[in-house]
Amino acid sequence: MNGVQPEQRIKRELTLREVISKTFEVFRRDFRKYIVLFAVVEVIIGVVMALAQNAFVLPTPPPNPTPQQLSSWFPRFLGALVPFLASIFIVTVVFFPIAQGSAIKLASEQIEKARADLGESIRFAASKLIRIWALSIVVGIIVVLGFIALIVPGIILTIMFSLAFPVLLIENKGVFDSMRRSRELVGHRWLKTFGVYLVLGIIVVVASFIGGAISRPFGVASPVVNGLLSALYQPLFPILLAVYYYSSLARITPLPASRMPSAPGG
Repeated sequence: MNGVQPEQRIKRELTLREVISKTFEVFRRDFRKYIVLFAVVEVIIGVVMALAQNAFVLPTPPPNPTPQQLSSWFPRFLGALVPFLASIFIVTVVFFPIAQGSAIKLASEQIEKARADLGESIRFAASKLIRIWALSIVVGIIVVLGFIALIVPGIILTIMFSLAFPVLLIENKGVFDSMRRSRELVGHRWLKTFGVYLVLGIIVVVASFIGGAISRPFGVASPVVNGLLSALYQPLFPILLAVYYYSSLARITPLPASRMPSAPGG
Protein backbone atom coordinates (compact mmCIF):
# COMPACT_ATOMS: atom_id res chain seq x y z
CA MET A 1 0.00 0.00 0.00
CA ASN A 2 3.12 2.22 0.03
CA GLY A 3 2.20 3.51 3.48
CA VAL A 4 -1.05 5.08 2.27
CA GLN A 5 -4.07 4.56 4.45
CA PRO A 6 -6.92 3.43 2.16
CA GLU A 7 -9.56 5.40 4.06
CA GLN A 8 -7.74 8.63 3.26
CA ARG A 9 -7.76 8.29 -0.52
CA ILE A 10 -10.74 9.67 -2.37
CA LYS A 11 -11.54 6.90 -4.86
CA ARG A 12 -14.91 8.13 -6.08
CA GLU A 13 -16.90 11.33 -6.42
CA LEU A 14 -18.18 12.43 -3.03
CA THR A 15 -21.66 13.74 -2.32
CA LEU A 16 -22.07 17.27 -0.98
CA ARG A 17 -22.46 15.95 2.54
CA GLU A 18 -19.40 13.72 2.17
CA VAL A 19 -17.29 16.63 0.88
CA ILE A 20 -18.11 18.70 3.97
CA SER A 21 -17.56 15.70 6.26
CA LYS A 22 -14.23 14.85 4.62
CA THR A 23 -13.12 18.48 4.94
CA PHE A 24 -13.62 18.41 8.70
CA GLU A 25 -11.99 14.97 8.89
CA VAL A 26 -8.84 16.19 7.14
CA PHE A 27 -8.83 19.30 9.33
CA ARG A 28 -9.12 17.18 12.46
CA ARG A 29 -6.25 14.86 11.49
CA ASP A 30 -3.72 17.72 11.29
CA PHE A 31 -5.56 20.19 13.51
CA ARG A 32 -2.48 21.56 15.26
CA LYS A 33 -0.58 22.15 12.03
CA TYR A 34 -3.41 24.16 10.50
CA ILE A 35 -3.96 26.13 13.71
CA VAL A 36 -0.27 26.99 14.02
CA LEU A 37 -0.07 27.97 10.34
CA PHE A 38 -3.05 30.31 10.36
CA ALA A 39 -2.53 31.59 13.92
CA VAL A 40 0.98 32.78 13.05
CA VAL A 41 -0.17 34.41 9.81
CA GLU A 42 -3.25 36.00 11.37
CA VAL A 43 -1.24 37.31 14.33
CA ILE A 44 1.33 38.85 11.97
CA ILE A 45 -1.45 40.54 10.02
CA GLY A 46 -3.22 41.54 13.24
CA VAL A 47 -0.05 43.03 14.76
CA VAL A 48 0.66 45.01 11.59
CA MET A 49 -2.94 46.25 11.58
CA ALA A 50 -2.75 47.29 15.24
CA LEU A 51 0.59 49.06 14.69
CA ALA A 52 -0.78 50.77 11.58
CA GLN A 53 -3.82 51.99 13.51
CA ASN A 54 -1.54 53.59 16.10
CA ALA A 55 0.99 54.92 13.60
CA PHE A 56 -1.49 56.34 11.09
CA VAL A 57 -4.35 57.80 13.10
CA LEU A 58 -7.14 58.90 10.79
CA PRO A 59 -8.15 62.49 11.65
CA THR A 60 -11.87 62.99 12.22
CA PRO A 61 -13.56 65.70 10.14
CA PRO A 62 -14.54 68.83 12.04
CA PRO A 63 -18.27 69.21 12.83
CA ASN A 64 -20.13 71.37 10.30
CA PRO A 65 -16.88 72.07 8.42
CA THR A 66 -16.37 75.02 6.17
CA PRO A 67 -14.86 74.47 2.72
CA GLN A 68 -11.53 75.78 4.03
CA GLN A 69 -11.58 73.32 6.97
CA LEU A 70 -12.40 70.47 4.61
CA SER A 71 -9.57 71.40 2.26
CA SER A 72 -7.22 71.36 5.25
CA TRP A 73 -8.55 68.07 6.72
CA PHE A 74 -8.72 65.99 3.52
CA PRO A 75 -4.95 65.93 2.70
CA ARG A 76 -4.20 64.89 6.31
CA PHE A 77 -6.85 62.18 6.06
CA LEU A 78 -5.36 60.80 2.83
CA GLY A 79 -1.86 61.09 4.27
CA ALA A 80 -2.86 58.70 7.06
CA LEU A 81 -5.24 56.47 5.08
CA VAL A 82 -2.89 55.59 2.21
CA PRO A 83 0.03 54.25 4.30
CA PHE A 84 -2.43 52.53 6.66
CA LEU A 85 -4.07 50.61 3.80
CA ALA A 86 -0.74 50.02 2.05
CA SER A 87 0.85 48.40 5.11
CA ILE A 88 -2.11 46.07 5.63
CA PHE A 89 -2.31 45.24 1.91
CA ILE A 90 1.38 44.36 1.63
CA VAL A 91 1.45 42.02 4.62
CA THR A 92 -1.86 40.41 3.64
CA VAL A 93 -0.95 39.83 -0.01
CA VAL A 94 2.28 38.12 1.04
CA PHE A 95 1.31 36.00 4.04
CA PHE A 96 -2.31 35.06 3.37
CA PRO A 97 -1.72 33.37 -0.03
CA ILE A 98 1.15 31.40 1.52
CA ALA A 99 -1.16 30.24 4.32
CA GLN A 100 -3.89 29.26 1.86
CA GLY A 101 -1.46 27.48 -0.44
CA SER A 102 0.21 25.69 2.47
CA ALA A 103 -3.17 24.47 3.73
CA ILE A 104 -4.07 23.10 0.28
CA LYS A 105 -0.69 21.35 0.10
CA LEU A 106 -1.08 19.94 3.62
CA ALA A 107 -4.53 18.58 2.79
CA SER A 108 -3.27 17.12 -0.48
CA GLU A 109 -0.40 15.34 1.25
CA GLN A 110 -2.74 13.98 3.92
CA ILE A 111 -5.20 12.68 1.32
CA GLU A 112 -2.54 11.16 -0.95
CA LYS A 113 0.05 9.95 1.56
CA ALA A 114 -1.67 10.09 4.97
CA ARG A 115 1.14 12.31 6.23
CA ALA A 116 1.97 15.98 5.81
CA ASP A 117 4.94 18.17 6.72
CA LEU A 118 4.09 21.75 7.68
CA GLY A 119 7.51 23.23 6.94
CA GLU A 120 7.70 21.55 3.55
CA SER A 121 4.19 22.75 2.67
CA ILE A 122 5.03 26.34 3.60
CA ARG A 123 8.23 26.28 1.53
CA PHE A 124 6.35 24.80 -1.41
CA ALA A 125 3.58 27.44 -1.25
CA ALA A 126 6.13 30.24 -0.91
CA SER A 127 7.94 28.97 -4.01
CA LYS A 128 4.65 29.25 -5.95
CA LEU A 129 3.77 32.73 -4.66
CA ILE A 130 4.34 34.50 -7.99
CA ARG A 131 2.08 32.02 -9.78
CA ILE A 132 -0.54 32.35 -7.04
CA TRP A 133 -0.49 36.13 -7.45
CA ALA A 134 -0.74 35.85 -11.23
CA LEU A 135 -3.64 33.40 -11.03
CA SER A 136 -5.41 35.56 -8.43
CA ILE A 137 -5.10 38.64 -10.65
CA VAL A 138 -6.30 36.93 -13.84
CA VAL A 139 -9.20 35.11 -12.19
CA GLY A 140 -10.07 38.20 -10.13
CA ILE A 141 -10.31 40.43 -13.20
CA ILE A 142 -12.46 37.90 -15.09
CA VAL A 143 -14.80 37.36 -12.13
CA VAL A 144 -15.15 41.10 -11.43
CA LEU A 145 -16.01 41.72 -15.09
CA GLY A 146 -18.58 38.94 -14.84
CA PHE A 147 -20.21 40.56 -11.81
CA ILE A 148 -20.18 43.96 -13.52
CA ALA A 149 -21.86 42.50 -16.60
CA LEU A 150 -24.47 40.69 -14.53
CA ILE A 151 -24.45 38.93 -11.15
CA VAL A 152 -25.13 35.43 -12.51
CA PRO A 153 -22.13 35.34 -14.92
CA GLY A 154 -19.93 36.43 -12.02
CA ILE A 155 -21.14 33.53 -9.89
CA ILE A 156 -20.67 31.07 -12.78
CA LEU A 157 -17.12 32.30 -13.42
CA THR A 158 -16.29 32.06 -9.71
CA ILE A 159 -17.46 28.43 -9.68
CA MET A 160 -15.75 27.67 -13.01
CA PHE A 161 -12.30 28.73 -11.79
CA SER A 162 -12.67 27.78 -8.13
CA LEU A 163 -10.42 24.72 -8.43
CA ALA A 164 -7.68 26.54 -10.34
CA PHE A 165 -5.67 27.07 -7.16
CA PRO A 166 -5.49 23.41 -6.06
CA VAL A 167 -4.75 22.47 -9.70
CA LEU A 168 -1.87 24.96 -9.78
CA LEU A 169 -0.42 23.60 -6.53
CA ILE A 170 -1.18 19.89 -6.85
CA GLU A 171 -0.72 19.36 -10.60
CA ASN A 172 1.94 22.08 -10.93
CA LYS A 173 0.27 23.64 -13.97
CA GLY A 174 0.57 27.19 -15.25
CA VAL A 175 -2.01 29.92 -14.76
CA PHE A 176 -4.13 29.37 -17.86
CA ASP A 177 -3.76 25.58 -17.81
CA SER A 178 -4.98 25.62 -14.20
CA MET A 179 -8.03 27.64 -15.22
CA ARG A 180 -8.85 25.26 -18.09
CA ARG A 181 -8.38 22.24 -15.83
CA SER A 182 -10.66 23.79 -13.18
CA ARG A 183 -13.38 24.27 -15.76
CA GLU A 184 -13.07 20.60 -16.73
CA LEU A 185 -13.22 19.43 -13.11
CA VAL A 186 -16.39 21.34 -12.19
CA GLY A 187 -18.10 20.68 -15.53
CA HIS A 188 -21.64 19.27 -15.22
CA ARG A 189 -21.48 19.89 -11.46
CA TRP A 190 -22.25 23.62 -11.33
CA LEU A 191 -25.13 23.43 -8.85
CA LYS A 192 -23.36 20.92 -6.62
CA THR A 193 -20.20 23.06 -6.59
CA PHE A 194 -22.23 26.14 -5.66
CA GLY A 195 -23.95 24.17 -2.89
CA VAL A 196 -20.64 22.92 -1.46
CA TYR A 197 -19.19 26.43 -1.26
CA LEU A 198 -22.46 27.87 0.07
CA VAL A 199 -22.68 25.39 2.94
CA LEU A 200 -19.10 25.93 4.05
CA GLY A 201 -19.45 29.68 3.47
CA ILE A 202 -22.37 29.81 5.92
CA ILE A 203 -20.33 27.88 8.50
CA VAL A 204 -17.37 30.25 8.11
CA VAL A 205 -19.54 33.39 8.25
CA VAL A 206 -21.20 32.24 11.47
CA ALA A 207 -17.82 31.37 12.99
CA SER A 208 -16.42 34.74 11.87
CA PHE A 209 -19.34 36.60 13.46
CA ILE A 210 -18.81 34.78 16.76
CA GLY A 211 -15.05 35.44 16.65
CA GLY A 212 -15.64 39.13 15.97
CA ALA A 213 -18.07 39.43 18.88
CA ILE A 214 -15.57 37.77 21.24
CA SER A 215 -12.59 39.88 20.14
CA ARG A 216 -14.38 43.25 20.01
CA PRO A 217 -14.00 44.10 23.74
CA PHE A 218 -10.19 43.79 23.52
CA GLY A 219 -9.85 47.25 21.97
CA VAL A 220 -6.55 47.89 20.19
CA ALA A 221 -5.62 44.22 20.59
CA SER A 222 -8.86 43.04 18.97
CA PRO A 223 -7.24 42.43 15.51
CA VAL A 224 -4.71 40.07 17.12
CA VAL A 225 -7.37 38.27 19.19
CA ASN A 226 -9.66 38.00 16.18
CA GLY A 227 -6.74 36.64 14.14
CA LEU A 228 -6.11 33.90 16.69
CA LEU A 229 -9.79 32.96 16.77
CA SER A 230 -10.04 32.97 12.97
CA ALA A 231 -7.30 30.33 12.85
CA LEU A 232 -9.99 27.93 14.07
CA TYR A 233 -11.99 28.24 10.86
CA GLN A 234 -9.77 29.87 8.20
CA PRO A 235 -8.18 26.52 7.19
CA LEU A 236 -11.56 25.03 6.27
CA PHE A 237 -11.90 26.63 2.83
CA PRO A 238 -8.47 25.66 1.42
CA ILE A 239 -8.98 22.15 2.81
CA LEU A 240 -12.38 22.05 1.11
CA LEU A 241 -10.76 23.04 -2.19
CA ALA A 242 -8.31 20.15 -1.91
CA VAL A 243 -11.03 17.66 -0.97
CA TYR A 244 -13.35 18.81 -3.73
CA TYR A 245 -10.47 18.73 -6.22
CA TYR A 246 -9.83 15.04 -5.47
CA SER A 247 -13.55 14.28 -5.51
CA SER A 248 -13.89 15.90 -8.93
CA LEU A 249 -10.73 14.20 -10.14
CA ALA A 250 -12.14 10.80 -9.13
CA ARG A 251 -15.25 11.57 -11.20
CA ILE A 252 -13.42 12.29 -14.46
CA THR A 253 -10.54 9.82 -13.97
CA PRO A 254 -11.94 6.77 -12.18
CA LEU A 255 -9.56 4.22 -10.67
CA PRO A 256 -8.69 1.13 -12.75
CA ALA A 257 -10.82 -1.92 -11.96
CA SER A 258 -7.88 -3.58 -10.20
CA ARG A 259 -7.74 -0.72 -7.68
CA MET A 260 -11.46 -0.34 -7.11
CA PRO A 261 -12.71 -1.35 -3.66
CA SER A 262 -14.36 -4.76 -3.49
CA ALA A 263 -18.12 -4.90 -3.10
CA PRO A 264 -19.33 -5.92 0.39
CA GLY A 265 -19.45 -9.68 0.69
CA GLY A 266 -17.66 -10.04 -2.65
